[in-house]
Amino acid sequence: MPTESIATTNLLTAEFLSRLDRLALMARKTQLGMTKGERKSKRRGSSVEFADYRDYVQGDDLRHVDWNIYGRLESLYLKLFHEQEDLTVHLLLDASRSMGFGAPAKIELATKMAAAIGYIGLVGYDRVSAEFFADGVTHRLAPCRGRAHAGKLLTFLSTVHADGRTALEDSTKSYILRNRAKGVAVLFSDFLDPEGYEGCLRRLLQSGSDCYAVHVLSREEIDPPIAGDLKLLDSEYAMHVEVSASPSLLKRYKKNLEGFCESIRQYCLARGIGYIFAPNDESLERLTLDVLRRGGMLK
Repeated sequence: MPTESIATTNLLTAEFLSRLDRLALMARKTQLGMTKGERKSKRRGSSVEFADYRDYVQGDDLRHVDWNIYGRLESLYLKLFHEQEDLTVHLLLDASRSMGFGAPAKIELATKMAAAIGYIGLVGYDRVSAEFFADGVTHRLAPCRGRAHAGKLLTFLSTVHADGRTALEDSTKSYILRNRAKGVAVLFSDFLDPEGYEGCLRRLLQSGSDCYAVHVLSREEIDPPIAGDLKLLDSEYAMHVEVSASPSLLKRYKKNLEGFCESIRQYCLARGIGYIFAPNDESLERLTLDVLRRGGMLK
C-alpha cells in the first residue's frame, strides 16, 4: 500500500513513513511465537533450513520470494525456514483524562509514537496489536500483520481520545491475561496514577515480553507557566486545591517532579524495562529515530 494512502489519518506524514521503512524493531529476548515468522532466531545453533512455502501477500519482503517458482508458475511464493520467530508488538496506551492535558495533548504524542512503532512492526512482518484504556474501558485492535494493515492500525489509533480515570495495573493485567503471545510490549502513559506505577510495570514484566515504558509529560507539567493565587483542578477526580504559586513552591514542585521521573527510570533500569522520557514538545522524528534507537528498541 503506498505511503501516501495510509498517511491520510494525519498521524504520520508520507515522508516520515518512508523514513520508517528503513527501520526494524529489536527484541532483546528470544521470543517463541505461535507460528513461523519472518524474524531470524537469535538462539545459538539455530537452523535456517528451508521448511515450507506460503502465498505472497502485499507488503511481504521480496527478498524471501522464490523466483525460480515464479519463473515456472508465474505465482509468488515466500520461502519459510525453521527456527524463525514470530514477534508480536503490543502497543498499550493510557487514555485517561490526564493524558488529554497539554498543547499538544500528551495522548496525541503517544498515539503518533505508537503509530510509528506499529508501522515499523507491520513493515517487518511482525504481528502488531494495539489497545487503549481508561477507567476499566478498553478499545482493542486485534493482532494483524503486514504492510497492508498499516491503514487499519493508523485509523484505529486516530480514534484514541483521553477520558476517564487512570487504572494502569488493572488494565495491563487484563491485557496480559487476554494476550499470551510474547514479543515487545510498549506502554505509553504519564504514570499519574494514584495507585502508583509499580503495579502496572510489574504486570507488564510478567508477560515475558521485552517491556518499554514511554513516559509522556507536557511542557506545562515540566515547567508550569503559572504565578499568583490559583485554584488547581484534578481533571480525573474533580477535586481542587488552592495554591499560591510562589517561586519557592515552583522550585519544590520541579524537584518533586524530577524525583518522580527518576524513580520510574530507576525502577525500570533495575528490572530491564526500557525507559523513554517523552516530553510533548519534543519532535516525533527525534523521539522515534533517535531516542528509541538509543533505547535499544529500533535498529
